[in-house]
Amino acid sequence: MGAMADLAARADSQLLASLTAVGANVGFVRAVLDGVVDGEVWTSPSFGSGAAYARHHYGMSLIWGDRLGDAFDEVVAHVATRIAAPEPEWLQVDPRWAALPWAEALRRSVPGAEVAEEVRANFAFDPQRFARQRSGFAVGEGWVLEPARGEDFAFDAGVAPSAFWRDAEQFLAHGGGWCARRDGVVGAMAFASFPYCDGLEIGIETRRELRGRGLGAAVAAAMIDDLLARGTTPVWSCRRGNEASFRLATRLGFVPTVELPYLLFQPA
Repeated sequence: MGAMADLAARADSQLLASLTAVGANVGFVRAVLDGVVDGEVWTSPSFGSGAAYARHHYGMSLIWGDRLGDAFDEVVAHVATRIAAPEPEWLQVDPRWAALPWAEALRRSVPGAEVAEEVRANFAFDPQRFARQRSGFAVGEGWVLEPARGEDFAFDAGVAPSAFWRDAEQFLAHGGGWCARRDGVVGAMAFASFPYCDGLEIGIETRRELRGRGLGAAVAAAMIDDLLARGTTPVWSCRRGNEASFRLATRLGFVPTVELPYLLFQPA
């Protein structure tokens, strides 16, 4: 039993070490590996942690490892089993292996599969840049900025905190969020989505009918203030085509770093 436990520990440490080499915001994978959230982890039968796949229950996934090229066929075969799942999946690719024909191979493996090719932008946080621009983020009359409560766990204006955490207690314990509230109604919310090392990745949602009023920027700034006060690094990622999120990130002091290709699988 002890030998098996040692083997599992070594395998986990190898996965974590190889994950660090990806050089991108992969907190969702770390959350799965650490057992913070539910998910799936797979390693190549031939190359072990040199070629790995992990999927967060929300639908984000990643393939990575220094032997990913050698394990290409095995990885494609495994991922092909996921394409037929009844829910969408956003599969990110280790940038070291982005040039391999992942989409082509998966379409060939699953005829008729909807596999869209996208890019996910990653950012690094610049606290000085944020400080210079902080005064420009405020809410309008009648709105109040305040920390999220347990009841806000289900707030859903597109993506809810409940998509990332098991329950409200876990959500609040792992960073919670900040809300813009008026007359008891939440108009926008910034919340912790993925923990990663000493940082937390931020998600932001604003009610559709209230967009364009600066609420999302204000709650994001309040969330960043809170994280910095706790010694936690704010982390930001978004689909490169999401220009609103990309521009807001740069206004909040985030600097684009690496871009990861990803494949979107849509159920038939």
